[in-house]
Parts: sequence; structure tokens; C-alpha cells
Amino acid sequence: MYGADTYSQDTHDRGGNEFMIGLLCGAAVGAAVGLLLAPKTGAELRNQLADTAERFRRRANDTYDEASQRMKETYTQASQQVNDMVDKGKDAVRRGREKFEETRENYSDQPSTQQPQY
Repeated sequence: MYGADTYSQDTHDRGGNEFMIGLLCGAAVGAAVGLLLAPKTGAELRNQLADTAERFRRRANDTYDEASQRMKETYTQASQQVNDMVDKGKDAVRRGREKFEETRENYSDQPSTQQPQY
């Protein structure tokens, strides 16, 4: 179950990623419009568009790589927490069995306090 802090952090992280994607897309569109409206020769415009597209591609790759790394780290942390909980559960079951066996042995070793009924 998600706690308030976890939900808030997930929402914040997701909002940050969406903002970055929007920022990159807005920058690319703005740069393209600016280039198209600027008085340049066709060759200059094509070169500048190619350069801008390459910068945008690199930024997008960097953003993707960063998000991918965060996801891997989060997955690793979550897996470790699940494994720790499973180990704790197994340990609790083992201790419960040992206690049960100890109690059963103690009970069976004691002489019966009840008198046989005839």
C-alpha cells in the first residue's frame, strides 16, 4: 500500500519527467520556427536545422538514459526490499516452528496430571 510520502514522491518524479519532455519538445519547436522565419539561404537553413535536430536528439537520448537509470535503481531497491521482507517472513516462520516443537516436546514430557477415569 502506498503511503502519502510515496505517492507524493511518485507524482513529483512523474511531473518532473513530463516537464522535461515538454521543455525539450517546446525548445525544438521554438528553434525550428525561429529557423524557418529567419532570413537565410536554403543551404544555411538546412545545416542549421540538421544541427538543431542533432542537439535535440542528443538531449532526448540523455533524458531517456537518465530516466532509464532511475528506473533501474528503483527496481533494484524495490527488489531488495521485497527480498528482505521474504527473508524476515521465512525467519519468523522458522522461529515459530521451533517454538511450537519446543512447546510440544515440553508438553509431551510432562506426566499427565489427570487421573484416569474408570
